[in-house]
This record gives sequence, structure tokens and C-alpha cells, in this order.
Amino acid sequence: MGSYLSDHAPGRVMSILCMLVLLSACTTTRPAYDTPEYNNANYAAFVVNNRQDEFSRFAPVFIPAGSNSSFNRIGNPEASQNNDGREVIRVDPDEASVFVDRQYFSTERGRYTNLIYRIHFEKTPFSLLPFHLTAGKNNGLLAIITLDASSKPILLTTVHTCGCYLAFTPTSFMPGEYHPDDWTSGSQDVYGMSLPGQLEFSEPFDPEQRFAIFLQEETHRVMDIDVQTLQQVRSHNPVIPLEIAPVDDLRSLPLGDSGNTTSFFETEGDRKGYVKGAYKPFERLFMSWWSLDWRVGEDKAYGDRNETGTVFYTSLKPWNRYESDMWPFADFLEFWGWGL
Repeated sequence: MGSYLSDHAPGRVMSILCMLVLLSACTTTRPAYDTPEYNNANYAAFVVNNRQDEFSRFAPVFIPAGSNSSFNRIGNPEASQNNDGREVIRVDPDEASVFVDRQYFSTERGRYTNLIYRIHFEKTPFSLLPFHLTAGKNNGLLAIITLDASSKPILLTTVHTCGCYLAFTPTSFMPGEYHPDDWTSGSQDVYGMSLPGQLEFSEPFDPEQRFAIFLQEETHRVMDIDVQTLQQVRSHNPVIPLEIAPVDDLRSLPLGDSGNTTSFFETEGDRKGYVKGAYKPFERLFMSWWSLDWRVGEDKAYGDRNETGTVFYTSLKPWNRYESDMWPFADFLEFWGWGL
């Protein structure tokens, strides 16, 4: 699971896990445009059309493969009650929403703004061949765009909402001395996915350009990232509107027709901060005992751990649990070798 799986585990188990993950991902690449392979893959572009605010202006375009299947479409979390009066939390694939938040942070080199975009899917379906280690319901993805003091995008950070498959993609606006010492601008491997080592933006900055994030079908892994204008996106893909909502809306979902609301996340107990219904049986079976986390791989809230109740860690080493927490972003970047 990206940087998440790259931490040390017992040798034989680690080898098995790597084999299973690679079997799931190694044959997946984005086909070239205007080819039968691309058309047959049923890519649809989820686009925020409102350009009135900063969130809309920089919103990534998410382009999942297999969008004709419900579990590959970005959805909208909703709550209802069953006949026994119990809550049912699901992601409705017939409505598409992206939940946004803003975070400011500073380092010795400057002041930065993070624009945080959170999407969720109905599920990653169970599959043995290819094997889906992350199979489970209500799974999600974060895309975090870091802007410098002049509001230019210098870094895109993508990660599943469990903290796995972490990937950093700097842009041409980031000075090279900010990169980790061993960074290469050509390409990077994130467990079977070849992602760009740097994204090129126009100079001067073209406000029509967006991050285009291509997602693998079923697992929703990030399998490619590009910089495109909306005109380019529309020329290659059918477009599905993506509605923007504040991330706080996830904590007050209308509970059916009851007139009450409920949170997308557990609010008490040992699952406080975790997405309701987001259980990962394979990850628990294969990984919980050596990662020392019974809830490894389960999707969770992203925020201050003192408020959410859970640590959004991105390293499986138990002794790095707090150091790799993604919310204190300046410390998180330093932990992973970035010199912003």
C-alpha cells in the first residue's frame, strides 16, 4: 500500500503482501487517448463546474475507469434507518460530491495553503483474482493541493482515506531544492502504479489548467496524473458534474426522513473517527497483527487527532505512528523528506 506498505514487516508476510498487491496493480496503465482500449475502459470525468471560489478553481478532475459500474463512480454519503431503526450508512453512486477543507501551515521557507478534496465510493468489491487487499465499503480518497504564497500549486498529495497508497507529485512551480534528496522528476513507482515525478504547468500560470487524476477501476488506486484544461478533459471524456460541499457536512448527514442528522464517522467508542461501515477484513487478517493496529486500512476522518479521535498515520511502523500523521502537514512533509 504505497509508502504505507513499504515499512518493514516480517519477511515472508511482506513478500506475500507485495505479491498480492502487485498482482492487483501491475497490469494497469492508462491507455492512450483515441484508442479502443481507452474508449472501452469507460472513463468519465467528474468535474466541478462552479468557478466562483478557490476550491472550485483548483478542484482536481477525477477520471475513474469503469465508470459504467456503480462502485467506480464518485458518490455522495447518505444515512437512513432500516426496519429495526438502525442506522445504515452508504455512498450513493447516483450523486457525486467532493468534500472540501482548507488548512494553512508555515515553515522556515514560507507560508502555504492546503486545499483538501475528499471523495468516497460505494465500495471496493471483493475479488480474489485480481486480489483486492482493500476490499470493503464506503472507501475514499484525498487529494491535497498545496499552494505557495502566490497561489501557485506546487504539490499534489494523494492518499486513500485509510492513510494508504500515499503519493507526492510536485509541480514545476516547486524549487528543486525542496525535493527529497533521492527524488527524480521522471517517474515514480507507487506499488505497481507509475506516476509522474513532476507535473509541468504553463509559465506564466494558466488558470484554465487542472490536475487530472486517473483512477483504477474497483480499487480506485491513482494510476496516472496529468495537467489538462477543462477543454482537453471534455474532448476525451463524458463529463459528470461534481458538487462541492464543506467537509463538515459529513458530520451532519440527514438521517432519512426523521428530521435528525448523524455523522459519517463514529463519534464514540473504539471506532471513534472511523467511517461507519468501512471495514477491511483482508487488511485486518493479513496486516493487523504485525502493524499493531486492529483497524489497519479502515477509512477515517482527516483532521486533528485530538478532535477526530484517530491518527491519520501514513507509515505502518508503530514507532512512526504520530510522526507520520498527515494533519500536522509541515511535520508530515519533513518526515517524508520534503523541504518546504
